[in-house]
Amino acid sequence: MAKSREFLLVWDSTMANPNGDMLNENRPRQDEETGKLEVSDVRIKRFIREEWINTGKKVLVQSTTDEKGKVLSCASTIKLVASKEDVKDEDLVEFLLKNFIDVRLFGAVVTKPKKDIMGPLQITWSKSIHEAEVKFMQGNAAYASKDGAEQSSIWGKHISPYALFKTYAVFNNQTALKQDIAVSEEDIQLFVTALIDGMKNYRSTSKNQMPRLLVEVVYKNNALDGELNFIQFKKEVSDIELREINEVEIDLSKLGTYYDMKKDDIEKVIIYRSLSANVINIHENFEIKDI
Repeated sequence: MAKSREFLLVWDSTMANPNGDMLNENRPRQDEETGKLEVSDVRIKRFIREEWINTGKKVLVQSTTDEKGKVLSCASTIKLVASKEDVKDEDLVEFLLKNFIDVRLFGAVVTKPKKDIMGPLQITWSKSIHEAEVKFMQGNAAYASKDGAEQSSIWGKHISPYALFKTYAVFNNQTALKQDIAVSEEDIQLFVTALIDGMKNYRSTSKNQMPRLLVEVVYKNNALDGELNFIQFKKEVSDIELREINEVEIDLSKLGTYYDMKKDDIEKVIIYRSLSANVINIHENFEIKDI
């Protein structure tokens, strides 16, 4: 069984919509009180799953269609998989856990037989560390909206010029053990790789994000912190003026203090660092890997 650990990912989004709200004209999700942008755990998991699929891993939660081209629900997808593999109801949960990495880590809801698999690896909602600007952009499309029109159609979308985010995740091996979910250290490494590479590889005009720093704290026991909020950000410009990662200094001195206080409980701390990020005060006992 993999050891319990916590993650804190620092990433940014440039001239993009990190996570549109379909109920609000697809504007970037934003806290009305603070002006900070928000990104759901579902959006982060989508980056991860897309990377797993692209690298040949079996993933249950993805868009699946029937013979008529209709998109299937999760329950129908599980039913389709079971029928193709000739899996009996009593063996279904074990089959899903064994064959699909996203089920092992993130969990799933199985309707028949009724079983809620609680994912031992949970990702929280992300929030930008600063107030961010949201702009409405317009431009001319390459095509007209209909044949015979005298000019091309006009597109419009909401974007944020820049936002720097923190994302917390935790793997609790006690949650896995209680459900007999066999999560290996290899599974966790596949998660780390997909988290980093998924953000880098799946970019478009609406999604333009980059991982800048990932902190992984591996515990000898289950003495989890619960938020791992020990990273400080220093900048000379105001929140709204922030536009690039090189305008921010990422200070890990508090993380070093946390490690010294709990080093009897911590096996290791790994820092995955982008060379474009200005990271200071890295503890001498931390492992450093470039991303």
